[in-house]
Amino acid sequence: MKTIPTEFYGDNVRWFMGRCIDASPPPGLEGRIKVRVFGVHSPNTDDIPQKDLPWAQVMNPSSSYGVSGLGVNTQILPGAMIFGIFLDGTSSQLPMVLGSLPNIEYPTSVQAADREDISTNPFAFIFDQTNAEVQDPVYYGTQSDDGLSEVEVTAQRRVDKNDVARFFIDNGLNAKQASSMTGVLMAISGLSSTKPGGIAGYPIDSPRYKRFISYAKRLTPTKNFYELDVQLMFIMTELHTSQKTAYSKLLMSGQIEGNLYGENIDGIDKKGNGMVAALMKYFVHPDTFKDGEKEGAKEQAVSFANSVYSGPTGLGAI
Repeated sequence: MKTIPTEFYGDNVRWFMGRCIDASPPPGLEGRIKVRVFGVHSPNTDDIPQKDLPWAQVMNPSSSYGVSGLGVNTQILPGAMIFGIFLDGTSSQLPMVLGSLPNIEYPTSVQAADREDISTNPFAFIFDQTNAEVQDPVYYGTQSDDGLSEVEVTAQRRVDKNDVARFFIDNGLNAKQASSMTGVLMAISGLSSTKPGGIAGYPIDSPRYKRFISYAKRLTPTKNFYELDVQLMFIMTELHTSQKTAYSKLLMSGQIEGNLYGENIDGIDKKGNGMVAALMKYFVHPDTFKDGEKEGAKEQAVSFANSVYSGPTGLGAI
């Protein structure tokens, strides 16, 4: 016998799993997170832009006060896998998050075997190795007489800055954060993955460069360290590990230029360059730019970031 639908919550429950896309709600929506629900919202930002996703309520623990002005904000970060219910049942317009699930964001080559690309991520990995096929790390390709190896020549392809920004969006950043990250990388390397130090400009004698080489070597022969997708994935890995400070400062900044609420962030002037300034201070290697070059590079990065975000084909609508 079919249950007669009613207007009371609990009669028609719909559970969901999804991904946290943005954890920086605008004034008036404090304590909420923006979610992309599996099976309800397309993973393609061309189908459902980020700006159209719902701001979900988040259930507080029973140790929270539960009244106006008292309690704690959610600690769920962009990229987290979340679980919850729709308060309006099958209408599925009012999501409420009950918690987050353990989530390994950057799989090993074994874990990622046969992973399919998603429509908005042109840099997703496809690994072919299995446990039985794992090889000792080797460098892939040999140096030719004209200065570049076959691998380097293959890696040199035209890069769309919006594709790079969409990579960061697919990995948990919002449009402004992704544009800022892209703008900084453009100022460093012009997004050329074959430049010494890669797109992030690591000095080749630095520990960060050595960690990057070690990271890339375990992906060979399927991937090599000249490829842009390898370098982008290493940057995201850094932001969640050794460069967590840069990641947290990026999330704290409200705008590409200056902070939304006007306060200073660790000595970064509120009239300065918010997200870009945070990345230049905390993410960029101190030896990437020579003395006197960093301020000019920061201004360039701001200009690039704004062009990615608000250009003719920008990300502002996402």
